[in-house]
Amino acid sequence: MNKRYIKVLSLYTISTLVPAMILNEKCLSSSIFKWLLRTLTGYGIFAYGLHILTKFKKQQ
Repeated sequence: MNKRYIKVLSLYTISTLVPAMILNEKCLSSSIFKWLLRTLTGYGIFAYGLHILTKFKKQQ
């Protein structure tokens, strides 16, 4: 598998797991608000990670 695809897959995994661990069931009661926060946090992590990966690719 292409090395770039592995990096993006691991970035996606991190951006999914981190919000799920931080924003757990105990700290939020509303399911819609919890889903929205997890989605926005995950998207932010993923977008920033892609930005960093693109910057490193341009430097090489």
